[in-house]
Amino acid sequence: MATILLAIDTDVERAEVQAESILELPLVRDDTQLVLFHVFRGDDEGADARKLNSVATALERLEAAGFDVEVEQSSGDAVREILAEAARVNADVVSLAGQKRSPTGKALFGSVSQDVVLESDRTVLLETTDD
Repeated sequence: MATILLAIDTDVERAEVQAESILELPLVRDDTQLVLFHVFRGDDEGADARKLNSVATALERLEAAGFDVEVEQSSGDAVREILAEAARVNADVVSLAGQKRSPTGKALFGSVSQDVVLESDRTVLLETTDD
């Protein structure tokens, strides 16, 4: 069974792009486990990733397409938590949705996507949006 970890942030448009990119892959639904994963920035006690519009949107689209989907969450450093969750679920692929930034923007604001790509030993599927 293949496992794909989709690191979902709070942006609904990026979550839709991620879900669509998975739906375009030639995957056997019964042999693919999808894990939607959201990292809360703070230690938000009582926070529920399923209540985020972005996670709910991706979950609905992927389940409607026949995938078995789990929702997991964590809090803390996004890069560290995404890499740890990918290891925990033994993900074959990590799916990320980033936003296009200039090299200066990346240097000033950082890039979770860039850091995951550079630090991961797993295949990373990266979709970008213009926001």
